[in-house]
Amino acid sequence: MRFILLFVFYLLPSFFYGQIPNIADHEKIENPIHKNNLNTIIFLSKPISLENIRESDFINHLDFHEDKDLDLRIFMDNSLLNYLHQLDPSLTEKELLQKGNYQFSFYVDGKMMYQENLNTRAGTAESKKVKTTFRIPLISSSNEDSWGRFLWMRFYFKGNGADALEAGNHILKIEIRPYLNTSTVKTGKIIASGQLHVYVPQKNISENLIAVQPIQSDSGWKISDETFNTEKIRLLNLKIAENRLREITSVVVIKNGKLLLEEYFNSSGRDSLQDTRSVGKSFSSALTGIAVQDGYLKSENQNLKEFYELRKFANYSPKKDSVTIKSLLTMSSGFEGNDDDYESPGNEENMYPTSDWVKFTLDLPMTKNEIGRNWSYFTAGVVVTGDILDRAVRKG
Repeated sequence: MRFILLFVFYLLPSFFYGQIPNIADHEKIENPIHKNNLNTIIFLSKPISLENIRESDFINHLDFHEDKDLDLRIFMDNSLLNYLHQLDPSLTEKELLQKGNYQFSFYVDGKMMYQENLNTRAGTAESKKVKTTFRIPLISSSNEDSWGRFLWMRFYFKGNGADALEAGNHILKIEIRPYLNTSTVKTGKIIASGQLHVYVPQKNISENLIAVQPIQSDSGWKISDETFNTEKIRLLNLKIAENRLREITSVVVIKNGKLLLEEYFNSSGRDSLQDTRSVGKSFSSALTGIAVQDGYLKSENQNLKEFYELRKFANYSPKKDSVTIKSLLTMSSGFEGNDDDYESPGNEENMYPTSDWVKFTLDLPMTKNEIGRNWSYFTAGVVVTGDILDRAVRKG
């Protein structure tokens, strides 16, 4: 009997210790470069398609310049979906893709500087099911639109990568793992890693760009005579000059009703127009609250029908009468508008070419969603709140 028991356990080690079977068929690994570099991140100085990559294209040293390309090619031995399935075999394919993605870890000289669980919407579902290799443009001289560029920017600025990569020689290392966010965050083994020797040249910044700028005349404000730490402002100006703080155009400080600091950067000035984009949403919300407080608006729950003759616009339905200012500000108005969906009629890209943005919005059809309940990013709706403020507040 003892011999039989031992024999059974001898025959079944894979049953107890074997790898979990894949949930999906991944693409075949046939490219020789891929086969020879499994579980590796290779660095490239320019974008190169997989079929054209040669070993001679790999770089292990980089003279770092923020206006030069830095591309990654990731070689894995499985697809992301199958890696996620190994973390939790009880979840369906859809649940795995809704709850998981890649985790990136950035190290500089052996110290972890930044780690991010990539948003689950980054990358297509189909590529996550089958792909065993993919490309990431970390730095793009052509400003290629990619989640990889924004990942790099979060490491470089939010993760203090810019400070770690000071002038001199460094080692940049990147690790990629799968992660699942269920009741807790689970991470798997490293599925790809690579490192690069990076030389950062010394930047020569002139004193004129670092010095605290004098306040210009004719500001319309009284000038403050209070003192402040000028070295902190010089350090701020240095970071702006070194492009560590991107596209800063001005810093103005008003304290106790007096102008304390006024500085301009990147060819901007007091009268320059700024592309504030979604910052306008925050202004609209704040100004709506002030307008309610000062009596220009009765409430944030006022309906569109109090400001517009909605029957004059296209796609009228009684539901439009019940849309509130609050639902527009919280992006839960029920209009057929979603900036995350390029097929949506109310996508902001469809609005920009039109001559009347308010009419564009009020012409949109309504969805079946309950007003105030379902959220979708809807820039056009906030444009309407700006128009309501313009109508409601004295002198616009």
